[in-house]
Amino acid sequence: MNAKKVLKWIGIAIGGVVGFALLGTAVIYVVIGNDLSRTFDIPLTEVAVPGDQVSATEGKRLAQIYGCFNGCHGETVTGGVFFQVPDGTVLTSPDLAAAANKYSAAELERTIRHGVRPDGTSVLIPMPSEMFYNLSDAHVGSIIGFLQSQTPREEPWPRTYFGPLGRLMLLLFKQDTDTILAAEVIDHDLARPDASPDDLLALGKYIAMTSCPECHGPDLRGWPGDNVPPLAIVAAYSIEDFTTLLRTGVPIGDRELDLMAEVATRRFSHFSDSEIAALYAYLRTLAGSS
Repeated sequence: MNAKKVLKWIGIAIGGVVGFALLGTAVIYVVIGNDLSRTFDIPLTEVAVPGDQVSATEGKRLAQIYGCFNGCHGETVTGGVFFQVPDGTVLTSPDLAAAANKYSAAELERTIRHGVRPDGTSVLIPMPSEMFYNLSDAHVGSIIGFLQSQTPREEPWPRTYFGPLGRLMLLLFKQDTDTILAAEVIDHDLARPDASPDDLLALGKYIAMTSCPECHGPDLRGWPGDNVPPLAIVAAYSIEDFTTLLRTGVPIGDRELDLMAEVATRRFSHFSDSEIAALYAYLRTLAGSS
């Protein structure tokens, strides 16, 4: 075979590889693009938003517990960049102060509890809307009131954008979890748990279902393969040890729990003693059902 024929077949092979790559990229753009643009017809629900200082203080505490303040949305509530990829992909957590001053309380409620943005599209699964769906009207209203009292960032963050590599990452994530859309995994008609402070176990269940599923799964049974234990493990704790765990992230045996330590010190340390006692009482009941 002469040199011209060799070069010809090399060119055909390279062209085929490039063609397959372009086809694959096109498929990824279509599949992920359909997900990102999909809309959900979830009706708006009005919630009362208190404007007094006591409610604003409670709203800040709740925003800290649920990761809105000094959590996923930055050191306060003004957002931040999660990650960037050289293809232009950028994933940004929104400025919640800006959102709260732009959208209605009903639109914010739908985003928080249903994972549906004001334009009808879904937030991505890292937003734990399936967990936040369980929040009471009073707690949602207090959080929104606090967010409305905050000052937006002067310089807006870059808008979230997914280039080819970013969309490939989303596709791989979708293959592992079946969906990338928070709104798709929520039962939007499910009854919410009772948040009554007069019933210790009911209050404990409410706190558990609004705080723990993000890491320990919707049934609180954990993810053994990822070294995330079922919360029935709390039966091995005394109330004093459990309080230490939630305040500092240090478990019995003084093991190092990096993620729990961060969540505890940033978020769960803001639980009151009575809330910790209620959560402890409820989680101990799981031992008999695990």
